[in-house]
Amino acid sequence: MRKDPPSISSAPRPGPAYDPMDQIVQDLQNIQSFLSFIHDRPHDLEYVEKHLPKILSLRRTINHALDQLAGEPYSYATSRLHALKKENEAIFSYFEGAIGAINPLNIKELKKFVHACEKKISEFDGNLTP
Repeated sequence: MRKDPPSISSAPRPGPAYDPMDQIVQDLQNIQSFLSFIHDRPHDLEYVEKHLPKILSLRRTINHALDQLAGEPYSYATSRLHALKKENEAIFSYFEGAIGAINPLNIKELKKFVHACEKKISEFDGNLTP
């Protein structure tokens, strides 16, 4: 039986030491790990079926964590949060394109969407920190 890759792990739970920035970074790493796996093993539909719901739920989780960046100590401007949310939606648009290229398998399209999604994740990560 296959185990989850090490980078697909739970984000920190809200509590005294909770940091929404840490959660967003962990979620981005989970998305990248999933993309890397499907890029390398596009025929493993069992893996996709097992992890896809978790990864898709990160769209909402990231948006919620972004909302928390409006407060202290981050105090992100509304315009910045709006731009980050648009980037989050773009990440998942490319992600959904990659998933669509798996079944039926279209390697060229899969590589195109994985590359675009990874690039957008990198841009998002760069824009996330001041």
